[in-house]
Amino acid sequence: MKRFICFLSRPSFSPQESTTSIKTLVSHGLYSQALKASTALLDFHLTDQIYSLFIKSGFSIDIFLGSSLIDRFSKSGDLRRAHRLLLDMPDTDTVVWNALISGYARIQQTEPVFDLFNSLRCSGLKPDIFTLSSLIKACNNSKENGMAHAISLKMGFSSGVFVISGLLDNYSKSGDLCSAEKCFAECLVMDTVVWTAMMSGYIWNAELGNAREIFMEMRVLGLDLNKFSLTSVLGALSDIKEGEQIHGFSIKMGFLFSGSTHLSNAVMSIYCRCGSKLDGVKLFDEISEPDVVSWTARIGAAYDGEEALELFRLLCSRDMEMNEYTIVNVLSAIGTQRLLETGKQIQARCYKAGYLPGIFISNALISMYGKYGQLEDAKVVFDEMLSRDSVSWNSLITGYAENGLVGQALGVFSQIQNSSLEPTKFTLASVLEVLSYSDAPQQVMQIHSQIIKLGFATDDSMVTGLITAYGKCNGINESKRVFTEIDNIDLVHLNAMAATFTHAACHTDTLKLFRNTQKSDLEVDSITFSIALKACGALTDLEQGRSIHSLALKSGVDQCDFVGSAVVDVYCKCGSIADAEKAFRKVAKDNLAIWNAMIMGYAQHGHYQEVFKLLKKMCELGIDPDEITYLGILYSCSHAGLIKEAYTHLNSMFECHGVMPCLEHYACMVDLLGRAGHLEEAKRIIDKMPITPDAKIWQILLSACSIQGNVKLGRLAAQELLELQPENDSAYVLLSNLYASVNMWEDVGRMRRVMKEKRVSKEPGCSWIQVKGTVHSFFVDDTSHHDSIEIYMKLQELNKQMITAPEFEGDGVLF
Repeated sequence: MKRFICFLSRPSFSPQESTTSIKTLVSHGLYSQALKASTALLDFHLTDQIYSLFIKSGFSIDIFLGSSLIDRFSKSGDLRRAHRLLLDMPDTDTVVWNALISGYARIQQTEPVFDLFNSLRCSGLKPDIFTLSSLIKACNNSKENGMAHAISLKMGFSSGVFVISGLLDNYSKSGDLCSAEKCFAECLVMDTVVWTAMMSGYIWNAELGNAREIFMEMRVLGLDLNKFSLTSVLGALSDIKEGEQIHGFSIKMGFLFSGSTHLSNAVMSIYCRCGSKLDGVKLFDEISEPDVVSWTARIGAAYDGEEALELFRLLCSRDMEMNEYTIVNVLSAIGTQRLLETGKQIQARCYKAGYLPGIFISNALISMYGKYGQLEDAKVVFDEMLSRDSVSWNSLITGYAENGLVGQALGVFSQIQNSSLEPTKFTLASVLEVLSYSDAPQQVMQIHSQIIKLGFATDDSMVTGLITAYGKCNGINESKRVFTEIDNIDLVHLNAMAATFTHAACHTDTLKLFRNTQKSDLEVDSITFSIALKACGALTDLEQGRSIHSLALKSGVDQCDFVGSAVVDVYCKCGSIADAEKAFRKVAKDNLAIWNAMIMGYAQHGHYQEVFKLLKKMCELGIDPDEITYLGILYSCSHAGLIKEAYTHLNSMFECHGVMPCLEHYACMVDLLGRAGHLEEAKRIIDKMPITPDAKIWQILLSACSIQGNVKLGRLAAQELLELQPENDSAYVLLSNLYASVNMWEDVGRMRRVMKEKRVSKEPGCSWIQVKGTVHSFFVDDTSHHDSIEIYMKLQELNKQMITAPEFEGDGVLF
């Protein structure tokens, strides 16, 4: 019989030869040897047959064979048989118990693992470090992990490397970073595995700064940096230079040339994540045998959705098993409405493959559908999910918010509050973003109270979210209060406050904050410059715009997308097209934002031919126009009266470039037709557009009716406008002017009475002038200026001269 056993132990043999040899062992009654051979062959069906013969023959199972069988039964998913076998064995040891405990731990069955652990101790056997490792592996939450931690301390295994790293991993993945940090601080073992586990825990919880600090300490302490530690730290880096240093170190140590695909994938990911996709693609091409993670990162580095889908098809053709991350990357890359149908096809494949209704892919689908306004499809995916995480709720909330459905978004948040779930800081950040679209400062205050209650008051994302939400809800004073209460103001806080000032039209405050920052230790970035330049454009302050542009040049951020487009924009708004063109030529290349800024600048100045030339050149260079590009084109057509051209471009948006027209595009068409006097056609555009019209579109139509004297359509537009915005003063003013233009004085009087009853007042007009670098703002009936007496005296004098001038005639406009 020895020759059969020797034959089975040969390094290479065919399954047919092995099975024949095992059957020969069985025919000679050598069941024990046959069982050992079949378990080594991983032939579970054959093992079952031999095991049945073994039991029928009355043989007893020794400890070695028992642990081997329990392990094989566990791996085949037959834990019930494995458990029964353990109970039937006359003699057991810790190894046998470990085999079954490990099987339950492998599928995260926590309760049986703890029960078996207690039974093991009651049987008089002593658990070992492998038992404890399985116990830790089975833990699903921080409480269970705490119990395992206490057991490890009691057993004296608290200094075991794999015990500590397992505890750290569990605490981190359950979101209990405080316990993980305490466990790490109490650990006396200076081992790379433990430190790498703590670093990975920080990365898992998005504490990237702490992860980088751990890595730096490892280097200072002289701990060996291996493939795993380098792979982990790469996940925490956001600076391409740091990534290049790790890449160079990996090459120097020979890690990248020793078959470490995981490390190559991590290096490739940071290149793609930090905007150096070409380097990432180059590294992918150098990997001899890219795995599914490599392909996933490569799909993530795709230039657009078309390339991502092409790579996905190539991956499918190679018959390589993909994972959820691969599919999520493909779904995230779907960047146009035209590719949405392909996304639905991928969803169907996911159902067939059993990936749905899994959380990870479901979340990606909710985001994809939300991005393109398919909220019903998003809700279907959400409702089908068997379990949800905070990302699921956040994705649905964001989808509703981005499509202007603030009520539905807040309704989803109410569901969270009414459930047993506790809102995470990410959920609260999403809700604050939703409230930024509304006019509900009281609701922002409620969320602010909840943030304080949950202990997130000092969290950067919460602070910046509150500053923005208050500011966009006309609560600029509350924004300032949140800002001034920050202990250590950093650039993120400052940029949020500056952007809020700009949104609230407090442009002088924006520039004051920018100048004060220059005097402090904070170093402004491209975002700060772009916000300050936007404020200059709003104030048409050419002098300050040039000054800030000069500072941007010195700081080296002038080539940045945000700054470059803001520079072009400020020069256009200040009337200096020549300077705008000069700035555009310096940074244009394939920067879509700057092309859009130049197109909008030409459109605002009525240079429609230059707009069309730029569009043609963009297409020649392979730069795809987006919704902002077309907004500039339609705006230009509107102000030039080019109806035919406007229709051509509106139709070509989706057909040629996959850009779906939005409310702003239709608003341009209504404005164009209204200016041309085609009011009925403008109304047909509103009726036929696939989006619910907003207040702005009805106001544009009402304004056109007021100019053209169309009372019937004007009344309809005013009615629709006031239904959406009952306190809109423009609706009353425009309708009153419409009545005045056709001598309907009784209706004019009625409108004034309605305004008085509803306490609606016309928003005061505002003008400003710059004198010696200082901007002076003036509102109607404003006496706050220190020279207001002299100013009003001069104004009265000018009024008298204007009235007595022979050219002066009334135009019927009352407001």
